Amino acid sequence: PPSYVIFILATTEVHKIPITILSRCQRYDFRRITIDTIAGRLRELMDQEGVQVEEKALRYVAKT
Repeated sequence: PPSYVIFILATTEVHKIPITILSRCQRYDFRRITIDTIAGRLRELMDQEGVQVEEKALRYVAKT
């Protein structure tokens, strides 16, 4: 492929990727973001925008 092409592979089963592919990859491990972190960020955004919202609503959105 051309030099500007980037392939992004996402899996939860890294062990199934052939070593010939894996050796040419950069690996990034992600962890789940907690509901508290998401709700906190939503709170910051709502405050910045001057929007009033109940904490219960923020937590509901963070969970879904």
